[in-house]
Amino acid sequence: MHPWAGLPARQSLYSKLADHTGWDIALLAAKTWRDEYGTEIKAVAGQGMTTELRHSPIALKGNIPLHFFLGRLRRHVRDFNPDLVYIYHEPYAAATFQMLRAVRALSDIPVGVRSAQNLLKRYPIPFRQSEAYVYRESDFVVTVSDNVADVMRRKGYRKPIEVIPMPVDLVVFRPSPNGARPAKNTLRVGFVGRLVPEKGADTAIKAIADAQSIDLVLDIIGSGPDEPRLRTIADALGVHDRINWRGALDRTAVAAAYRELDLLVVPSRKTARWSEQFGRVVIEAAAAEVPAIVSRSGELPFLIGQIGAGWTVGESDHEELARMLVHLDTDRIALQDAAVRARQGAEARFSDEAIVASLAAALSAAALRGRIARRG
Repeated sequence: MHPWAGLPARQSLYSKLADHTGWDIALLAAKTWRDEYGTEIKAVAGQGMTTELRHSPIALKGNIPLHFFLGRLRRHVRDFNPDLVYIYHEPYAAATFQMLRAVRALSDIPVGVRSAQNLLKRYPIPFRQSEAYVYRESDFVVTVSDNVADVMRRKGYRKPIEVIPMPVDLVVFRPSPNGARPAKNTLRVGFVGRLVPEKGADTAIKAIADAQSIDLVLDIIGSGPDEPRLRTIADALGVHDRINWRGALDRTAVAAAYRELDLLVVPSRKTARWSEQFGRVVIEAAAAEVPAIVSRSGELPFLIGQIGAGWTVGESDHEELARMLVHLDTDRIALQDAAVRARQGAEARFSDEAIVASLAAALSAAALRGRIARRG
C-alpha cells in the first residue's frame, strides 16, 4: 500500500522492482489525493507501468496522518492474495493501522511499514494505541535514515529495521546536456521548497544581503503562506533586485531550473514538532550536478555525507551561509569539483537501481522469515 502511488512519478520504482525480481506487484493508492499546494490529483497508471494499480476512495485527502480508506481493504487483500504487504506509510498514521488490521483479519503473512519520523514523539490517544498495534503486529520496518531507525528503537521496536533512503530519478533530474556550465560572473543560487518558516528561506535572503561583495542572484522556487513576510524582509534589506521569485513549479520545470543553478541552499530549521525528514531537493539537485549548502538540521547532514559533496552551516546562521557563498564564489574550481562528485554520489547511492536492489533484498528477507515462521 502506497497512498500516493496514484502519481506516475511514484510508480516507476515499483515497476523497476517488479522487473528486477519477477514479482507480481499490486499498488493500492488513494483514488484522489490533495498535494501540499492543494491540487487534487487522480490516481492514474503511468506510461510503461508494469505493476497493477488499484485505488480506493479516502477521507481527509492531503492529511498525511489522518486520512483513511473508505473502500473495503479486505477485498483488495483477498483478491490479490499477496505473500507480503509493504505499507509505505508511518506507523502512527490512521491508514497504516487500518491496512494492517485488514491484512491481519485474513492472513499471517509478513507486513512491513515505512518511516521517516526522526523526532521522538509521544502521540496522544488514539494514535498512541494504533502505533503500539503497528509495532506489535508488523514484521519489519524500512526507514529513510539511521536517525529514524534510532527513534524507532528508542520507542521500543525490536523487529528488523532496514535503512533504505529515497531514490532520485536520474533521467528527469540530470545535468545540462552541454556538460560543464559556462564560466560566468554571477553566482546563481537556488532555494526550492514550500515558503513556510521552518524551511528557512529567510536565512537565505539574509545571507544574500550579507554577501554584498559578490555578484549573486537567488532563485526562490516555491510558494506558501510565508511569502509576504519573506518579500517584506527582502525589501527591508534592499535585496529584492537580487531575487527571482519563480513560484511553485511542476516536477519537470523544477528539474530544468536546477540546471540553471550553481548552488542549492537548504537552510531548514528544527521546530518543536518538525525536523527535516529527508530533504529530497538535495539529491534532486545533486543528480542535476548542483551541490548544496544545507543547515545542520534533521537528515540534511546525513544526505551530504551520503552524496559525498556539499557543505553544512548552522541553523538560521545567515552570516555563516554568506561566508560560504563568498568562499565558493572565489573558488569556482572547488565548486565545479563538488558538482561532479554530487552527480556521482547520486548515481551510486540514490539511483532507482540502487534503491530497488536494497528494497528487493529487504522484502525477500522478510518473506523468507515469514515462511520459516509459518513452518515452525
